[in-house]
Amino acid sequence: MSGAVSDEAIIDEAAQWMAVLHSGHASAQEHQAFRQWRSTDPRRAAIFEAMGASAGTLGSDALRDMPRESLLHTINAPSGRRRFVRNVLSLVGVVSTAGLIGQLTQRWPMSGVISTGTGERLSLSLDDGSALMLDARTRVLDRFDGAQRLLQLLDGRLWIDVARDASRPFIVQTSQGRMRALGTRFLVEQGAEQTRVSMLHSQVRITTGSGSTRVIQAGERAIFDAERVLAVQPCTDGDSAWMQGMLEARNQRLEQVIDTLRSYRRGIIRVSPQAAQLRLSGRYPLDDTDRALQLLASSLPLRVDYHSPYWVSIDLRETGARMKE
Repeated sequence: MSGAVSDEAIIDEAAQWMAVLHSGHASAQEHQAFRQWRSTDPRRAAIFEAMGASAGTLGSDALRDMPRESLLHTINAPSGRRRFVRNVLSLVGVVSTAGLIGQLTQRWPMSGVISTGTGERLSLSLDDGSALMLDARTRVLDRFDGAQRLLQLLDGRLWIDVARDASRPFIVQTSQGRMRALGTRFLVEQGAEQTRVSMLHSQVRITTGSGSTRVIQAGERAIFDAERVLAVQPCTDGDSAWMQGMLEARNQRLEQVIDTLRSYRRGIIRVSPQAAQLRLSGRYPLDDTDRALQLLASSLPLRVDYHSPYWVSIDLRETGARMKE
């Protein structure tokens, strides 16, 4: 058997449960699944209570005024969940909310946000005629004005087909920098510490937070952080597979695949550290996560346990030798 669940994993699960319960749309089954999750390990109850008390202190004004859907999007996105966990834990035993609430207000804008929920993709036309598509659990802030067309990608990923407007440049901004369109179609994904841009047609100029620049050509994918462009690789069909409701993995770690599936499934998917490092290639349906998990279990040495429809655990499958031990 694999070792006990780490405290770090419980903290991450607790943050996800807080997102579900605070969303305002938790069903009776989800509440029941949460109670089951909490009751199976004393550490879960203790950690959730500590985080819950701190979040309650933090939310006395700021979180109470925040739309519940905005809170759900922020915590469910990996980068937002990490920020949420760090901020909540910083309040355990040390309550100083004034500066923290100000930071949360900046990081979680309250107006002008275009967003998608769990399992939802959205296609729309912007005011300038550009076509935009958002993946599940994505948030974009529209900051168009007379001088420029700016989209701020807060979480998730998008596809954009830019309309021509010689007088106003089209820019997508993430936490790590800006991408100025020199052509039409490209994809952008906001990760926890990095941005990924895939150029489908023409060019885009990347400017990182530190001021480093690089032009990416059609057929190239770039990964960059706030300092520099880290890698430039050829695009693959998998970059845009989500637009057709598919997840295409090419020698990816299981934890990366599950992170994508989480955007399409409500509740908790926990992966053991041992299973998380397995590598795989394949195509999996995003709109049928039960089928995707079934395919993963049939192609890898995995055990998938459904504690409830909203709480799934994935671990290495026990071999015959280990069973005898």
